[in-house]
Amino acid sequence: MLWILTAMKNSKSYLSLWPRIDQGWQRGHLSHALIVEGTPAKAYNLAMALSRQIICEGSGNSSCLCRSCSCEITRHPDVMRLQPEKERIRREALHMILQNINRPPLWSPRLVIWIEDAHRLTDAAQSYLLKSLEEPPPYVVFILTTDRSHGLLATVKSRCQLLRSEPDFEDGAQSFDPQQFFTEKELTRDEIIRFSYWARSQYRQRQSPSWLALWEASYQAYQHVNANGAVELVKEILRDAYEHAR
Repeated sequence: MLWILTAMKNSKSYLSLWPRIDQGWQRGHLSHALIVEGTPAKAYNLAMALSRQIICEGSGNSSCLCRSCSCEITRHPDVMRLQPEKERIRREALHMILQNINRPPLWSPRLVIWIEDAHRLTDAAQSYLLKSLEEPPPYVVFILTTDRSHGLLATVKSRCQLLRSEPDFEDGAQSFDPQQFFTEKELTRDEIIRFSYWARSQYRQRQSPSWLALWEASYQAYQHVNANGAVELVKEILRDAYEHAR
C-alpha cells in the first residue's frame, strides 16, 4: 500500500534545490516510504530537507519559525533517526524504533523514521521492516538514505519510492527567481550555483554579451564565497551585472 504525502504550497520550500522532488511534494506525489540515494553528504542534505518539509507545522516555507522548524532535528520528538552500530543495523535496533510507530506525532502532522546507511540493515532487519513499510500508520513517513541501493532487498525497494539526492540545479533554471535571490538574507554556495545555471540559460536564449558577463560574474562570485569572501559584496556585484544585463 502506498499513500501519498499532501503538501502545503509555497514559493520557497526546504526542497527548492531539488525542483523535481519539490514539484512532487507540491503535487502530493511523494510516497510514505522514500529511498534517498547518493553520496552520504548529498543524501543527508536531501533527507534533512525532506524531514524539515514533512514536520513543518506552519507554511512549509524554509524561513518558517514554527516550533518544529526552530527545533534542532536531533531533538525533535517526531523525527526518529537510526544509524549503524559497528557497521551494521540489526533487527534489535530497528525494533527499538518501530515499537514506537503506533504513537501519534507529538508536534507535527507526521512522524519521520530516518534510517541512515540503510544498506547496512541486516537481511533479518530488512525482512522485519517490510510489514511496517507496507502497512504503516497514516502519519508515518520512512526515509532510507544510502549510497548503494543494491544493498537493499528487492522486497524493500519495491515498497519505496527512489529519490536521487543530486540537486537539480539545471532542471530548476527556468523556475529560478532572481528577485528572490537578491532579497534572501543568506547567500549560500548552492544558491549561487542555481543563479549561475539560470544566468547560463538566459545567455543561451539571448546570446547577449551582457548576459555572458553575468554568467561569468556568477562563477567568480562562487569562487569568492568559497574562499570565505564577503557575501554582501558578492551580492552587490551580481546585482549590478544583473541590472546591466536587463
